[in-house]
Amino acid sequence: MIKLFEIVLLNSIFLTFPVIIYLLYQTYSKTLNKEKNELYLDVALISSFYLIVRYGISKFNLISLLLINIPLITAYIKNRKLGIVFLSTIIVVYYNQHLHFSIIFMIIEYAIYFIIYIYINKKEYKNISLLCCLLLIKCICFMIQIHIYKTPIVLDYKEIIYIGIAILAFYMESFLVIQLFRQSDDILKLYKTMRELQEEKQIRESLFKITHEIKNPIAVCKGYLDMFDVNNQEHSRKYIPIIREEIERVLILLKDFLSITKVKVEQDIIDINLLLEDVIKSFLPLIADRRIKIISHIKDDELYIMADYNRLSQVFVNIIKNSIEALDNIQNGRIEVTIKENKNTIKVKIEDNGIGISPENLKRMKNPFFTTKQNGTGLGMYLSAEIVKAHNGTIQYTSEGKGTTVIVTLPNKKGY
Repeated sequence: MIKLFEIVLLNSIFLTFPVIIYLLYQTYSKTLNKEKNELYLDVALISSFYLIVRYGISKFNLISLLLINIPLITAYIKNRKLGIVFLSTIIVVYYNQHLHFSIIFMIIEYAIYFIIYIYINKKEYKNISLLCCLLLIKCICFMIQIHIYKTPIVLDYKEIIYIGIAILAFYMESFLVIQLFRQSDDILKLYKTMRELQEEKQIRESLFKITHEIKNPIAVCKGYLDMFDVNNQEHSRKYIPIIREEIERVLILLKDFLSITKVKVEQDIIDINLLLEDVIKSFLPLIADRRIKIISHIKDDELYIMADYNRLSQVFVNIIKNSIEALDNIQNGRIEVTIKENKNTIKVKIEDNGIGISPENLKRMKNPFFTTKQNGTGLGMYLSAEIVKAHNGTIQYTSEGKGTTVIVTLPNKKGY
């Protein structure tokens, strides 16, 4: 009895080990949204067959000789036509070469399996029906072959119990393998559902936030329009600029929101030094009026990388714009721009001596809709982070009480 238990246990391990490896691979692929290769399932089933034949069969024991059919049954259940054909062929050859079963009888038997598979595959509850049919026919045909043809298996009254245990093990192992696949499918379905619920939650939160942001300026516009008297020149002079400003705020919000839903970059060969110089020049009139000094440590040398010129310009415009706003009412306001090239990266550092950012706000800088500005949308920094991420880069904010430093790190990929 101990020997019998050992045979069943070893064959179970040989049978399920490749299948478990495949299920782990399948789970890994699904969780990372990678497309799985179904050919690996065929490899796993063939490996199960090989392990049983190579290490599980000892003196032609009935258990192992029946269990070599379970990979084929699994291929039928999982609709792997390539695995069905290959496993059917090698099982027929194995039975004929080692047990001297009739090759004609075996071909007919395994052809019947395929016909049943085609018929039941169109029915409801196909897995259960197909499994029961294949198991029943296999046991009947196997017993007929052993009874009719001379085989190395000795059958006497002492073997009756052993035959019953072999058939029972065959049934149990078949259901075990199918149950493994079912449990794996249930886990993947649960993961998919949870991911969809999380995405749905994020969408709802985003819609709630943008609705809230749009509602505020519209409410302001409505309030002023209710008070507006078309015959009152003072109302026109005072209220129309406010209404125009609030409408402009809504348009900016919608524009930013649309941008974050479709961040795409079209990379080409660009001179990042030239890009930064162009961005700085665009701010010169503004910083001159506010008496802000901008210090550029950009070399005249050309520094070519693969990137999206317009998208990166958008990032640096947003960063410098925030620095200028942080320097309101700051004497001797200063913005310093530095670029440093390393072997694998290019780092652009933008520093200011403004009011700085609190540690709490630093943690939330890249969150959508987070803003400390009265008329801000809270999407500028989030959009900048998404653009840099699309370039396989990073953006980092630091602030120590006073002043803020932003470091944009990009991969140093030459385009020539």
